[in-house]
Amino acid sequence: MKESLKKGWKYLLGSVLALLGFGGCDKIEDILDIGGGLCMYGQPTAHFKMVGDVKDEAGKAVRGIRVVVAPNPEDQEGWENDTLYTDAAGHFGKDLLKHDWPDDLKRVTVTFEDVDGPENGSYEMKELKRDDLQIQQTKKGDGDWFEGDYTVTANAVLKKKD
Repeated sequence: MKESLKKGWKYLLGSVLALLGFGGCDKIEDILDIGGGLCMYGQPTAHFKMVGDVKDEAGKAVRGIRVVVAPNPEDQEGWENDTLYTDAAGHFGKDLLKHDWPDDLKRVTVTFEDVDGPENGSYEMKELKRDDLQIQQTKKGDGDWFEGDYTVTANAVLKKKD
């Protein structure tokens, strides 16, 4: 009787856990860590900060440039573009939300666009891809799902429009 009651509880608990998304584990013992390893459910993530400077070809800071951080156009699902603007020193920066790692930054595109008209000069649009970015880890991960903190630097030199 005691053995069948224990088995009944395992099946009941296993059914509830399956409904909650723990169906990837082979046995209930794995989930409960009874004689097996603990199953983990999730996806690696990391925090990252986007920073950079925008200058013209003469090395002068450019104010009012819209900076859009976006994934590869084929990969937009689940990602919201982050839009920043350069200040008077041509600098931009923002702590971005937690993102999947490393896939997000492998395909990221950073676009610089003059949107304020002739007020601060008129510049051509520029696009930077992953190879044009500097990525530095600033905090190590926890050894599990959190991969750490990163600073992504995207500096751009814009050409004046003719």
